[in-house]
Amino acid sequence: MASNKKTSTKPAEIRASEKKSAESTGGAPESDSGLTQKITNLTEVNRQLKRKIFDLYTIFEISRNFNAVLDYEMLLDTFILTSLAQVGASRAALFLKRDEQSNKFSLVKCKGAPDFNNSPLCFRGGSSLLEYTTRLNRPVSTLEVIGKIADKNEAEILRHFHPGQVVPLIYQTRLSGVFVIADKISGRAFGMDDIEFLSILGSQISVAIENARLYKAEKMATEQLRSTQQQLVHSERLAALGEMSAKIAHEINNPLGIIKNYILLIKRAADTSAEATGYTEVVGQEIDRIARIVKELLDFHRPKEFTFEKTDIIGVVDDVLRFMDQRFKKQNVKLVRNYDKHCSPVKASAENLKQVFMNLVINALDVMPDGGELKVGMECTDDSLLIRFCDTGPGIATDIVPRIFEPFFTTKDPGQGTGLGLSVCYGIIKSHKGTITYRNLDPGGCFEVRLPIIS
Repeated sequence: MASNKKTSTKPAEIRASEKKSAESTGGAPESDSGLTQKITNLTEVNRQLKRKIFDLYTIFEISRNFNAVLDYEMLLDTFILTSLAQVGASRAALFLKRDEQSNKFSLVKCKGAPDFNNSPLCFRGGSSLLEYTTRLNRPVSTLEVIGKIADKNEAEILRHFHPGQVVPLIYQTRLSGVFVIADKISGRAFGMDDIEFLSILGSQISVAIENARLYKAEKMATEQLRSTQQQLVHSERLAALGEMSAKIAHEINNPLGIIKNYILLIKRAADTSAEATGYTEVVGQEIDRIARIVKELLDFHRPKEFTFEKTDIIGVVDDVLRFMDQRFKKQNVKLVRNYDKHCSPVKASAENLKQVFMNLVINALDVMPDGGELKVGMECTDDSLLIRFCDTGPGIATDIVPRIFEPFFTTKDPGQGTGLGLSVCYGIIKSHKGTITYRNLDPGGCFEVRLPIIS
């Protein structure tokens, strides 16, 4: 008798799969809603993978660009702007050490944050917050640390970036900076993708900042070496010219004295002739001018002995300016004083410094025959006193600035200067273990004299 049981035509593999699916769902076939949920989950996973691939590619490009940027300020700007753009935030600030010896991380750059550049707020090295973030080596939510780990000052800073993220910048194993970022434009909280991106970017910028710092330090050392070499060459040149000038001056002095005596005799013998008297007066004046040049040559080679004592530079400068007061009024030159009243005294020769300052003031007045402004400034640093004489004249051509302290070099018209004034000033300041430099302004020029302060 024939059986009524219907035989399945499905392959064994499909029947086994359906059986397994039915068992996993309690015997019922998988519903449409379950498939939809799986598709949604797969779509989300796919989106996250795409985001990670995009972030990794972005970080690769950013890292390559960071390593190519050696300009310190440009690097910091690029880092902050890139971070804001990538995670869609609007506020950020970067705190770094001012130097290797410092124990504080001070604000160096901020975007969209309140202006607290003049505030003493900073992150103190070794604080509980910084030790915590360094140990975790990943971004930390401000919600996690404000009122719990951050001290009063740190909490005050972080409230400007709340809710946000505190990103430690780790170079090798040490903390090199702190980056805080907040206020997502979308209004959402920072997601895991954002945190992971900021973590990787923080590691990359730490290396780039260190490279930029090393480059900056090497550049400064190279410039300092070049400056020292130029000073040595200049000093050797001055010594050689000074020795030659002294020999010439000694050779000129003796016949010059004889000529001057005979001029006096001629003047007495020709006192009845007005024309002869006029000639002898002209010759006498020119001889006096030669004698003055010879004296300058001797002073340049063998300056007078200096008597160094505790000196109030403000008083010395004011004496010079008071002496030149009539010429200021005559030429309609406005004098502006800007002194740091708390400057420490220096060990110096007041009379010789008066000679330097007088020369600089006269040079400034010579380039402002039709009026202008002379600013005399004075300010102190930890170990030196800086005196500035800044005029509003035409300045000095850039190509000849390196030569202005050379003997016999002058920018004045023929007969108006010997070219020894600034050379003598250079020698006096050098004997005080100081420096004298010139730089062009817009408009005008500025001589800067730096003297060491008594410790």
